[in-house]
Amino acid sequence: MRVPLPTPHVADLFAPMRAELLRVLSSLDDEQWTLPTACSEWSVRDVALHILGDDMGLLSNLRDHDSPPGKFDAFDDLVAYINARNAVWVEATRRLSRHLLLAQLTFTGAQWVEYATSVDPETPAGPIGWTGNAQDSMGLHLARELTEYWMHHQHICEAVVVTSLKDARYLHAVLGTFIHCLPRTYAHVEAPPDTLVKVVITGEGGGEWHLVREVERWRLYADTDLPPTSTVTLDTDTAWRLFTKGVDAKQLDARLQVEGDPALGQVMRQAVAILA
Repeated sequence: MRVPLPTPHVADLFAPMRAELLRVLSSLDDEQWTLPTACSEWSVRDVALHILGDDMGLLSNLRDHDSPPGKFDAFDDLVAYINARNAVWVEATRRLSRHLLLAQLTFTGAQWVEYATSVDPETPAGPIGWTGNAQDSMGLHLARELTEYWMHHQHICEAVVVTSLKDARYLHAVLGTFIHCLPRTYAHVEAPPDTLVKVVITGEGGGEWHLVREVERWRLYADTDLPPTSTVTLDTDTAWRLFTKGVDAKQLDARLQVEGDPALGQVMRQAVAILA
């Protein structure tokens, strides 16, 4: 028995997420806008500008099909291109007033919500990159964008010491998307067919996923009847930080638990579900 992962359906989360972002940003004083974030050399204001850039890029590319394409032979080249493009955007838009930035985030956020709720999540939409697939559904692409918005929302909120969007419906959607990086994470790990790595994420919004070695590749399932060769357990806070390169080795040593084959379970430490 192997239960496939369902196609993510997250379009209904974008509107309340943007409303919450605007609420948080509108509440900040002058000093809070300048506070540093976990994003290297970016302030709260810079992260908000980056979110606006994501809006512009997504609408131009996915909706309008009117954005210059990039061609890359290697994954690292794609990451370098995205990092450089993001840096140029933030540098160029720092001249925007906060009033204008909030107005633009309201405008582009509404357009993104309209687009995201209009598309069929089952439609094939090309590869995401960190899933390792040649083809990913539009639903997974939308979920990937949800994780991007959510992650930067957290960067802002942590800088200004606010707890926001950490209830179960957001955390489960985010973690249920990040988990798709595991087949690529384990791609070069040799194991006999039917080897199971069970991943258990505890806490509100957590869940359980099954990573199975099949003849041609590792594949992720919602559930199986296989006995686990290795079981990896971590909490929701550690999980999202792991997937976004936001947790250090010492923290992982304390928070990530492995039962069964230790070497197989420790591969989980290399999991990354972002491009930049």
